[in-house]
Formats: sequence, C-alpha cells, structure tokens
Amino acid sequence: MTGSIKEKGSVNAFIDAVEGGFIYGWAAYDNSDESVKINVVANERVIGQGEASIYRADLVSAGIHQGMHGFKIAINHDSTKDLNISLIDAITTHAISHNKVLIKKSDIQISGVITDVQDGHIITHIKSNQHLTQQKLNLMCAGEKIAVKEVDFSGELEEFRIALPYELMDGNQKLITLTLEGKAEPLNTQLVTIDPIQTPWQYLSESYDQPGFMSLPKQANYRYEALEYQLEAIVSGESQHTLENITNIHKLLIQGHEGRKRYPSFSLPKSEKPRVSIIVPAYNKFELTYHCIASIALAYNKTSFEVILADDCSDDETKKAEHIIENLVISRNPENLRFLRSCNKASDLANGEYIVFLNNDTEVTSFWLDELVAKMDEDSTVGMTGSKLLNTNGSLQEAGGIVWGDGKPWNVGRNANPVTPEYNYARQVDYLTGAAMCIRTTLWKTVEKFSEELIPCYYEDTDLAFKVREAGYKTIYIPHSVVVHFEGKSHGTDVTKGLKKYQVINEKTFGKKWFKSFKNNGVPSMANMMVEKDRNIDKRILVIDYATPMPNKDAGSYAAVQEMKLMQSLGFKVTFVPDNLAHFGKYTTELQRMGIEVLYAPFYISVNDVLQKRLAEMDAVYITRYAVAEKYIDQIRTMSKAKVLFNNADLHFLRELRYALKNSNDKNLMTQALTTREKELLVCNKVDAILCYNTTEHAVIASHILQDDKMHITPWVLEEKNPGPARELRQGISFLGGYNHTPNVEAVDYLCSEIMPLLYKKRPEICLHVYGSNMPERFKDYEAKNIKIIGFAESLDDVYNSHRVFVAPLLSGAGIKGKVLEAMAYGTPCVLTEVAAEGTGLTQGVSTYIAKKPAEWVKSIISLYDDQKVWDRFSENELILVKEKYSFENGRSVLGDIFSDIGLYTSYK
Repeated sequence: MTGSIKEKGSVNAFIDAVEGGFIYGWAAYDNSDESVKINVVANERVIGQGEASIYRADLVSAGIHQGMHGFKIAINHDSTKDLNISLIDAITTHAISHNKVLIKKSDIQISGVITDVQDGHIITHIKSNQHLTQQKLNLMCAGEKIAVKEVDFSGELEEFRIALPYELMDGNQKLITLTLEGKAEPLNTQLVTIDPIQTPWQYLSESYDQPGFMSLPKQANYRYEALEYQLEAIVSGESQHTLENITNIHKLLIQGHEGRKRYPSFSLPKSEKPRVSIIVPAYNKFELTYHCIASIALAYNKTSFEVILADDCSDDETKKAEHIIENLVISRNPENLRFLRSCNKASDLANGEYIVFLNNDTEVTSFWLDELVAKMDEDSTVGMTGSKLLNTNGSLQEAGGIVWGDGKPWNVGRNANPVTPEYNYARQVDYLTGAAMCIRTTLWKTVEKFSEELIPCYYEDTDLAFKVREAGYKTIYIPHSVVVHFEGKSHGTDVTKGLKKYQVINEKTFGKKWFKSFKNNGVPSMANMMVEKDRNIDKRILVIDYATPMPNKDAGSYAAVQEMKLMQSLGFKVTFVPDNLAHFGKYTTELQRMGIEVLYAPFYISVNDVLQKRLAEMDAVYITRYAVAEKYIDQIRTMSKAKVLFNNADLHFLRELRYALKNSNDKNLMTQALTTREKELLVCNKVDAILCYNTTEHAVIASHILQDDKMHITPWVLEEKNPGPARELRQGISFLGGYNHTPNVEAVDYLCSEIMPLLYKKRPEICLHVYGSNMPERFKDYEAKNIKIIGFAESLDDVYNSHRVFVAPLLSGAGIKGKVLEAMAYGTPCVLTEVAAEGTGLTQGVSTYIAKKPAEWVKSIISLYDDQKVWDRFSENELILVKEKYSFENGRSVLGDIFSDIGLYTSYK
C-alpha cells in the first residue's frame, strides 16, 4: 500500500543534464522506494512531466534504494529566455531539493532538419547564424545517443551525413532526434526506416518468393492489406474475383515491373454501370502499364469501375493488352496523339459518373478509389479530388500542389514522412497532380476537357484545376487515397529532352493564362508553404481537448465533432490537438477526412510543443474542459494575442456540488467541489468567451465572475434521423450512458433499485434495456425479468427506435444531456428528472414528463407507454423543437455570433 507523505519522507534529486529536448537525473524519497512523479518547471511554467523510475546502477552503489529512480523527461521550453529549472513533486506540489540548473539563452541560432536516409546514413541540412568550429551533432533514439559527428558550421545552409549503427538497420521505423551537444532543445525529430538490404529490386526480383524478400518493397504492406480484403470478399461472396485470379495478381505485383518479359493473363472485375472510369494513358513501357492495372485489380474498393487503356500507338505488348487483361476497355489511337489529346479522346468512352486519370507508372492501394469518390458524394461543391502520392522508398512525393505568385508550382511535402500530420487531412489546394486525380464527368465536359493549347503534355492538370474553380467548384486533396508513383519512369527527368521539354514551354503558356488567379499566392519558401498549402480559408483556430473525440461512444465527443464542423462552415481552418497526443486510429482518420488537421505524437512531444510551433498562426484557441484549459491558458495568453474560447463541457463544480449535497455525510466531497469551483472560475476569468450548454450554468458562472458579456450558450447540432417504427411495434424502455461518468452510474443504480421494482409490480412486461460503454461489472447483478443489461450499443437506432420510451433519471450532473437530445432527434418520448431536462427546451406535460419520486416515475412511464395520443404529441413536439433549436444552420448562426462578439468576424452571412 502507498505510504502517506509523512512516511515517505522528503525527496532528494539531482539533475545531470538538459540536452536535446530531455532533462536527465534522479529523484527518490528518503524512506520509500516508491517512484517520484515529477513536474519540470521553468519560469513558473510546467515544461515537462514524468516519473523517476528508470534503473541506474550508480544509484544502487550510492545506496539509494534499489536504483529504480532515474528519470529522462521530455521538455519543451522557450530558448529565447534564461530559464531556471526546478523540480516539483507532482503529487504534493512541493518543491524538490536539487542542484541549481540554469539554461542560458544563446545568441547562436541553429536550425536543422533530417531530410533523407541514404546508404545507412542520416542526411541533415543545418544552418547557423555564425561560423562555429568543433560542434558535435548527436543522433538520439528513444532518448539514447546513437551517433556523434564533429562538424564545423560555416554560417550557410550545409549538408551533413551521419552514419547510423548497424543495429538500427532492421527495416523497422525509428524515432530519430537530431541534437547539438550542449543545446537544450532538439534541432529536429523524424520517423525513419533503414532497410538491412538496399539492393535495387530489379536485382532481387528473382528472389520475390523467397522468405524475407517478398516484404522488402515499401509497397508490401499495401499489397498484403489488399489481399486480405479481397480474400474476405471472395469468402463472403461479395467479389467477382476468383481465388486463383486474385492470388496470381498478388504474385505479379510482388515480382515487380522491373525487367518483366512475361505477361500472364488476369481479369479485371466487370461492371455494366461503373461509377468510375479509370483512364490509364500509355505509350509503350507495357511492363509499367501491366503492373499499374494489376494493382487496380488487387486494390480493394467498394466503388464499381472500368479501366480504359489509352494506347497512343504503342509498338510493344501494349498493342495486345486486351488479350492479356480481361475486361479491359481500349482506346487505341490511329496515330500518335501524345498524352493530352490521347486522354481527351479516351474520355469519350467513359461510362462512369466520375473520370479518374491515372499514370501508368503508378501502383494504387486499397480504398484509393472509394476515398476520391466519397468526398464528391458528400459535397456537391467539390469538382475534383486527388490522391496522396508516395515515392517508391515510402516517402511522400506530393500532398497536393501550390502555385506561387510567380506561377511556379510546388509539390507540397516533397520527401517528407507520409504520416506527418500537416499532410494528412483533406484540404483545398491549387492543383492536383494528373498522376492520380478524379473529376465529375459532367464537369469534365463543361470545362471542355484538357486545354489543347497545352499540347502535347505538362501543366494540363494544373490548368484543369484552375478551370474547375473558375466553374465554381472546389479542388480537394484526399490524403487517405494513397498511390505510389514511380516518378520519371514515363517521360524521364531531363527537361531538355523528349516530351519533358514541354514542361518548360507550357509553364509560360499557363502563366499568361492564369496570372490574375495566382498573382497573390505568396513567395515560394518552406515556411510560407506550411501556411499557404491551405486554400480558401478565412481564419485559423486551434482546438484542444483531453482526447480525440469518439462520437459513437459519448455525447461529448459527438458535440465536439459538430462544433468543429460549425467552425469549418464559418471559414476556419481547424487544427485539433488532443491533450494526450495519441493517434486514435479510425477516430483520428475520420477527423482528417473532414478536413481537420490533427496533431499527434511523435511529431509533437507535448501540447506545449504544439503551442511553441503553431500558436503564432492561430486567430483563436478553443479549449474544452477546465482541467485542460488550466494547464495551457497562461502560456497561450503569454505567447499570443489569439482569442480564447472556453467550452466548459459541463460545469464541473456544479456537478460535484450537487453530488456532494446528495451525499452530505462525506465532507471530502464538498471540499473537492469547492476546490474545483476555485480552479474552474479562475479559468473563466482568463478567457475571452465562456460557452455553456444551458442557461443554468450561464447564470451560475456569471454570478461568480460578475461578467455577463463573455457568457454564451454553446450551440448543439442534431443530425436528421430516419423515421422509426410505429409505437405499437416498439417494446420496453431504454437508458444510455457512458459509465466513466459518475451521474450515469448513479442513474442506473436508481433505476434498477428504486424504480424498476415498483414498475414490475404494476407492469411486469415493461422491460428496461440498459446500453452504454465502460459498464461496471456489478451491473450484471441487476439482470432480472424486467431488466436487461446490454452494454455498448453498435447503433443508436437500437437504443431509440426499438423501444417506446427513453428514461433518464439523472440525480446529479451538469451541462446538457446528449442522450436526451438524441432521443428528441429520433422523436422518442422521454421521462426525465429536472437535471436531465436542463437546457434541452423540453417542457413538462407538453413534450416530456418530468418525474421526481419513484412512484411518479412509474406513473409517467406507464402513461407514456400506453397512451398513443400523448406519445404522438410528445414525439411531434420534440421534432419541432429539434428543427427550430438544434439545426446545423441555427448552430452556425449562433457560433458565428459568438465569434463576432469577441472580434473574430467570419464568412457566415
């Protein structure tokens, strides 16, 4: 058992070093070997948090318990100021005794970046503001030094190669940090992968079926995923592919295109009414085209498609491609038309609602097509979408494109890590590469295809994007549509030879045509690119919450997503950072699909790191929950003039006070509630706007801080639901909650122990169905003839459409109750407590029943369960209230007014 503070004694500590973004040392209690939890503080601000629990043999030798007291804590700090470092016991908040450490600001400014990995070396580019000699560059992995190189800095941008130890060359990703010895903050951190075998695939292709070689290419993971999806579809009967066909295609891909001489036959799926027509232009180099089309066949997509090969008078195997690949559509030119006119001609054969142009020197991955189409299906204003392109070494080739004010196009994210947060959210861009882009067929015809003044090729994709926007549509980069592009395989890379020379010629043609459209697009630079890559946004907002929202798990998550959608609709670029910096899989991906930039580890080491690097670009910061806000509000206010909006989610101290008053025998509950009140109100005093979900909380806060002008009601958006079954087709009553939240646990206890036994005596056939996540094991003890403990609900339809009445006997809590609002959106009548009805707009006897004592609950449930007229009236009034108060348009108007009140005017009209 953990001892008391007094029993453990005081804490002693020593700081060994502060270097490369970490602080190293040890800390231990006098009388206990329990590890010490530490806050690292500099100039009254917490810059790092960790625990002294690392084994150190020197501590054992010194007699400090069993030696498990070393620490290595990541820190984030302002290098422009002198910093006095101190350690605080995170549990007691008492200062820890240790040696004095001062990090002095330096006039020497050095910036560096890891740009590549070649032949077992990390390639870095570093710039200093003065000449320096005998400097040590360090490479760190997991906080440990793995390589050192002594260098001299000239003061200009320089390239340095640092050899990596052989043990890191295992093909697995490593988080590598570049540091300068003696400098507290790191220069750069990157995820890198170093392969143990670096021989080009053309020399290894004969070993493709040998253990250890099949998975060497960077595309191997994508191929495996595709094979898994396809095999599942074959087993379930949802695929046109046979097992033999799909395994043969997989084998062709892992063999690679390099040096291919044999072309075994395979089959594409056939569709009578394809949604997408994929046009693959080709002139000879059938080994590339064959590989490309095989990847289309292997990649799993739910969208139906046809593949049109635009053969521009090839004289190799391309001319008999339809005899090798079954169900291939051919557009064969009688004379050489070159790329642009060949694509235009082939598009006349397209039967799809969408046309995709795909270079023949590409390999596609699963869902690449679904992702391109989905964005246009959900938004009729999107006219064209484009894929993320990868290099064959797995690095990023392009994440959409910028056309600068001088007319020069840039590939965004060139050679970066492909999972870098800044390149992994859907966004509007200047152009989409013709190597993999999708356009509405009707729009393609409206803008009259590729412009023929750009014959034979180059700039036709950039020009097309400008024509699409001129026609009133958006051009969107889609990061989760992933395509590998073997760049330079089609036309080479020499701009003085062959078709490649038209890249220079057409640059002038494009520039003259569209100068007025791009003249204000800024000056080319890497720093400018990170801002300018986001097109057609009015303002930028940073959203901070405790974790990435999971809208199928709790109402707070649903609300968070809707609020970010409202911000986007007002012209904001939304950047979201969870306090735990965790990538939450599909939940993070879904935000990125929506166009929300999500920041996560290891690309950022803390929210403080995010604030240091990104706060300067923000017009506003939106923080949810006081426990999150209190950690960062002072730093935000010190570093930025951005407006700060605080969404309290629910008024924590009000919830705690209500609970304490119901459990008055526990004095600690009241003490805790009053402490929370002090902290929460302190946050409220420091922000520009306070957003509450109901007027009760609005009034309570205003009465304490004596300011009403910064108080606002947070809009809540309810999505339209499909009509549910008639009342007589529904059975039982339901409750839904997330059981990490105490009021929901309390409500179930009250329901099952007080209400349901009384209801059973009068109407034993009315059964309660309890839904929700993180349910306590003890709930199973409530199982009875009239109580079913179900657990997590796969669909809210089950909760609200299957049952006649929704009940919410919440005895404590605050904020607005998402579960009740969802019931209203479904038109499912409710019986509620006053706490549950708070802020919803529901009225006793008009749109709901509000009950207090158990007997009232039983009477209200039976009345609503049996009376068709009352049931219909409550249902109808709920839906009217939803339409008037909880529509997206109303939410947009309310949030727009809130921003206007604090001086942030938006595009909302």
